[in-house]
Amino acid sequence: MKINKKHFYYFSIGFIGVILFIFLYNFRNIIWQVLPPLLWSILFAYLLNPIVNQISKYNIPRIWSVLIVYSFLIAIIFFMLFTLTPKISKEMGRLIDLIPIYSRQAGELMNRIYSKIDQIEYLPPEFIGVEEAITENLIRIQVYLVSFVKNITTSIFNVFTHLITLVLIPVFTFYFLKDASYFKKKIILLLPKSGRSSVIEIAKDIDLLISRFIRGQLIVAAAVGILSIAALLLIRIEFAFLIGFIAGVSNVIPYFGPIIGSIPGVIIALLDEPSKAIWVIIAFTIIQQIESAIISPKIVGESVGLHPIMVILVLIVGNMLYGIIGMLFAVPIAASVKIICHHIIERIVRS
Repeated sequence: MKINKKHFYYFSIGFIGVILFIFLYNFRNIIWQVLPPLLWSILFAYLLNPIVNQISKYNIPRIWSVLIVYSFLIAIIFFMLFTLTPKISKEMGRLIDLIPIYSRQAGELMNRIYSKIDQIEYLPPEFIGVEEAITENLIRIQVYLVSFVKNITTSIFNVFTHLITLVLIPVFTFYFLKDASYFKKKIILLLPKSGRSSVIEIAKDIDLLISRFIRGQLIVAAAVGILSIAALLLIRIEFAFLIGFIAGVSNVIPYFGPIIGSIPGVIIALLDEPSKAIWVIIAFTIIQQIESAIISPKIVGESVGLHPIMVILVLIVGNMLYGIIGMLFAVPIAASVKIICHHIIERIVRS
């Protein structure tokens, strides 16, 4: 047997792979704690990197460009802390205080509906199935409302229990931005020379598509949030800032986002005054029409190139795997996979 450099290279790669797998398995609990802030830092660095690059073009050192961006973000955060955040915090505290009252009101509403359903018993036998269907769906709605309130409360407390993670994210993001070229060179050098140009070409296409989609969606979400707050204040709905914030954030999710964002507003309006719920539905419908017809085409531009059926399917899969976070990243990941498959097929055809 002849052992040349190629055999030694493959053996070394395999040996390092096995050692790395053993290391990751033994320290998997620690890695799962460190991984989330690291991934969020990479995402934020990816979103902020074009702004840093734009500032660096004016012969400003990169570290100063990063500090300028951080200063601007800190200014925005402080502005929100002194304007929007107090109102949202106040509304959140009031909502927590009113949850028992709203639960009682919801129970009374359900009892009134059940008393109306009892009258269905006097209908002909052919309509007995109608009573059973209505009763079953009402029970489902009741269970959904209880779980929805529980999930919101759990999410609020989870934010405070992960303060260390929140502190690490800006630190990691700073170094990723400052040393972006260093990390980029290291990643490129790790790629095999034979497929390096192809991988770089694929990465550029994914970057062009995903960056446009993510940044556009964030701008659209902010616009929807502001419009929602204005509409809810006009209708005089309680917790307008909190509901508007939820509507803006959920709008990042295609198709399902507008529905998720409108549910809290409709529920609060229904418990306050049933007629207001109709106005809330009309307001959210108009806002979504403005968003889909005017705002999104101008800001986001072309779609990610996925058929609506495929988008819905990947959103369902993302929700089943990782919940809301899975739905947020489902479309960009699916679009990236599509680009990779396209390049692979193109290369096979060429060869």
